[in-house]
Amino acid sequence: MHATMIARNATRSMRIIALPLATPSKPVHGRPTEHLTYYHFVTPPDTTHTITWTKRIVAKASDIWAGFGKAPEGNWKRRSFLYGERLIDRLEFEELALKSLDPSLGPRLASIVHPSGTEKVANSVVPLTYPPSVCASPLPHLRTVVEKRTPRHRKGAIFWLAISPLTAPFAIIPIIPNFPFFFCIWRSWSHWRAYKASHYLEGFLKQGAIVPQASPELDAIYAKYAPKPLAAPEPEQSSRAHPPPSEHSSQPDAGDAAVEDAPRLLLAKEAVPELEKLLDLPEDSTFAADVYRALEQARLRIEGGQKKA
Repeated sequence: MHATMIARNATRSMRIIALPLATPSKPVHGRPTEHLTYYHFVTPPDTTHTITWTKRIVAKASDIWAGFGKAPEGNWKRRSFLYGERLIDRLEFEELALKSLDPSLGPRLASIVHPSGTEKVANSVVPLTYPPSVCASPLPHLRTVVEKRTPRHRKGAIFWLAISPLTAPFAIIPIIPNFPFFFCIWRSWSHWRAYKASHYLEGFLKQGAIVPQASPELDAIYAKYAPKPLAAPEPEQSSRAHPPPSEHSSQPDAGDAAVEDAPRLLLAKEAVPELEKLLDLPEDSTFAADVYRALEQARLRIEGGQKKA
């Protein structure tokens, strides 16, 4: 019943799905605690059918890029496409999630906040669905992400747009497009989209219009697809690697404590199809690819943090 409500509400109004990817990390060498969480934004479909010049440019660029991907193997277009996709995979999943949110499709803050400014209009808040068994309310974390990302993406949009004229000399190369210029414009556009989305969410957070909602269905998926813990070492190997403590030593092994405190993934990739089914996402949704990318980046960040510790 609750799963059906998630699917129906996702098609009627804006909804935010919080998917914790890993347990919180411990502060190391002055670095603050990091709680990796992927946020998926579900907005109503565009029913205005208004085609702006921005949408036309984006659609044209997407068609050209898709054509590069269909080029024969070994062709420069195909090689450029594969290299570009690898660059996209390296972009932070937080940025990709934010830029996927189109504020024009979500509710307006004026329609949520009462004209008097003292109360919110009933049934007009934005629900933030999350699995309560693996995390507390994600609202403070979302607020931190927005506060951090808003100025960062604004600076990124200005920076990449400012350096784009420096790529003009590459335009003299015949046949091959000026990839450095298009890359700068694309990065500026990506940062700008993320900035607009982050600024949009910031307004809702300030008005308390985003309300956490615990989901038992998400809890069940997390319990079902929790990654298996690492196998314990063999008794003989364990005794050689960790000799019994002497009678004068009562301190616990620092290595064991570090392993126990190290962050770990909370969700396996096999959970993605079931998450898609639960959320009843549209066929053209990039949810699966985005979550796969986020899980892989979370794994790499965890491994990188353990090496630096």
